[in-house]
Amino acid sequence: MLVLIQSTILALTAALAVQVGGGQAPPKDYNKKFDAWLKTPDEPAKVKSKIIKRTFTWLDATPSITYRDGVKYRDPSIKPWNFSIQASVNEAQAQSIEKHFGVPMDAIQFSFTTPEDKLRCQRLEEEKLAHHGMQVTPSADGAMGILEANYEWLVEGCRDEVQPIAQSILRETDRVLKESDAPRVATARDKVAAIFRFIQSIPYETITDLPDGKDRCGMRTPMITLLKGGDCDSKSTLMAALIRSKKIADVVMVTIKMKDGTGHAIIGVRVDVQRGDQTITYKGQKYVLAEAATTDVAHDGNLADLGEVGEEWKDFRSRPFDVIPLR
Repeated sequence: MLVLIQSTILALTAALAVQVGGGQAPPKDYNKKFDAWLKTPDEPAKVKSKIIKRTFTWLDATPSITYRDGVKYRDPSIKPWNFSIQASVNEAQAQSIEKHFGVPMDAIQFSFTTPEDKLRCQRLEEEKLAHHGMQVTPSADGAMGILEANYEWLVEGCRDEVQPIAQSILRETDRVLKESDAPRVATARDKVAAIFRFIQSIPYETITDLPDGKDRCGMRTPMITLLKGGDCDSKSTLMAALIRSKKIADVVMVTIKMKDGTGHAIIGVRVDVQRGDQTITYKGQKYVLAEAATTDVAHDGNLADLGEVGEEWKDFRSRPFDVIPLR
């Protein structure tokens, strides 16, 4: 299933900066929300740990699948691989990061009386947005700005937390491959594919706004996605964090933008390319694409393969898209 990401459009010269001298001054309290927002903590709150344990199980029907003339066939007489891992998650810390992420839209508007004051406010705004996992990207003509989630911030903020989970996935993959009919050692591609299959065990869920009124560009942070499910960019960010936590491969996020402000997110991973893979080239290197939004709805292990892109997005190269490295 495919999911759309939402982008909030900001007019850099109108919504963020209201007045350049002359005319009627804005209300005195117009900048109060902006000033108060600048004073909010730059880091998530330190909270008392609340560790919860989760068991994640999923099936992988890969052993029973063959391809004939590009068509996938499954032999129901062959049992799928069974995977199971246990994870300890600090739910309180995950919730604290989620609350810290995002921005109240009414607080990032400011007024100014001089060009110098405008630049100062914009600099303060950009610095503060960066602390909350957000950024403003100018449009091609520079007239507008798009409020976007900072994917690198999201990945970096949870790599330590997801590392044990990634390790458990890889350990379980080693077990399954050793017990298979053709035992072998996992390659980098096998490891990425294993994490991708785990991601498909996490439900797809449309993201609704939290009651705090913050704009999060329709996203969840990776740890909350792990616990509750998420959409395309939420699951993609979690997948990237798991891969990068073990330094398995380089990862990029491909974001596709539509004229109506909607779009889609796909992960690209630099692993060995196989025949039939959908790929993208970034800085001279090929990245194999993965639809992290896909979910094993039937719970039968009939998962999307690494290198597959949904039919709705196979023509994404003909649309505006960005490639964002996730280190």
